[in-house]
Amino acid sequence: MNTTVHEQEADFHAQSHKYKKQRGHSPIHWILGLMTLVLRSGSELTKVVGEIHHTASESPWPWDKNHQPNVAHAPKPYLWIKLLLEHAANNIHRAVDHLPGVAFPQPLHRVRSAMNGVMGDKLHDWDHPLTQNMEVVNEHGHRECLTRLADSQPKGLVVFLHGLCLSEYEWQGPAHQALVEELRQDGFAIAWLRYNTGLPIWENGIQLTHLMEEYWQQANTENKTIRLIGHSMGGLVMRSATHHARNVYGHNWADAVTHSAYIATPHHGAPLEKIGDMANKLLGNTPYTKPLMALGNIRSRGIRSLRHSNITKPDHPKEHQPVVPLNESCHHFLIGALISQDASNMVVGDGLVTEKSAMGGPHFPEQHPKVERLMIDEVGHIRMLQDERIYAALRQWFEASQ
Repeated sequence: MNTTVHEQEADFHAQSHKYKKQRGHSPIHWILGLMTLVLRSGSELTKVVGEIHHTASESPWPWDKNHQPNVAHAPKPYLWIKLLLEHAANNIHRAVDHLPGVAFPQPLHRVRSAMNGVMGDKLHDWDHPLTQNMEVVNEHGHRECLTRLADSQPKGLVVFLHGLCLSEYEWQGPAHQALVEELRQDGFAIAWLRYNTGLPIWENGIQLTHLMEEYWQQANTENKTIRLIGHSMGGLVMRSATHHARNVYGHNWADAVTHSAYIATPHHGAPLEKIGDMANKLLGNTPYTKPLMALGNIRSRGIRSLRHSNITKPDHPKEHQPVVPLNESCHHFLIGALISQDASNMVVGDGLVTEKSAMGGPHFPEQHPKVERLMIDEVGHIRMLQDERIYAALRQWFEASQ
């Protein structure tokens, strides 16, 4: 049974207190943040070792799937150490909250983005000082007020969304900057979305739809349009945001979206995450390896949500993403890549996303006047963001679909 609108609203507002405004981090923020990460990791490792000890002491049959490892049933020092490490981390977090924030350089932004992609859900749950919160920035990584930015240009807004473990910096290159400059000269304000890719796709989609609706209600939006361009997971977050806006919350901003481009987006799931999930499940076949599943589950819920590319919250992690209604008032552009021209690479795709998934799978009709597709070759998943052919295709698509 699907989650109701009221349940989704309640869930969002229950979690919204954790979506704090992002602030800068001084070197001491990083030092203390990494220190608490070590403490938290030690707590998790202690839990795993305690569960292994409990299992060994119970000596269940290797095929006994009813046995549940529990650190509380292991010798008490395991639990004491776990709680002590957690308590120390929590106290440091509270102390960090009182430290003034400052800007920090680009390489650290990238480190934090990668860290959040891998374990951003845990950082979010721990209220960790290095959690990446959703915010709008310019090409230099400086925060922008979306309303003030959009009001500065007459035609509307173009938003670029990065993929898993990435940031706005991966977009920046000569071909991208040339397109951005042309769009600005044409009257569009440009923004880059920075967000925690370790959170599930649908959670980021819900955050984005509320952020965009707040902008739409406050800005002078008469006769203005919105264009969304997403790379990899970013394309799924776009789809999630517009779906929730149109079909769940009734937000008006989605009606202004005229163009949605998806670059190397795994609409039908990411094969590497499916393989990882399968390998982790093998550990659950015996009680003696079951505690080690926690190590496999270090990968974030954001990564795991790529298994079936769930843009809406599934009732169960194994559930495939149902086809949601296509926004037929918007032009859609699906762009994929092959790492070589060899036909066998239709399965490999760009190294991370297969051709079938990048071309929309069952989620986009094969023939539709507002759905276009393009495959390019000899380029990989990340390098696509620097490929001139991508931006030439986007430029042509914009001109043809005015």
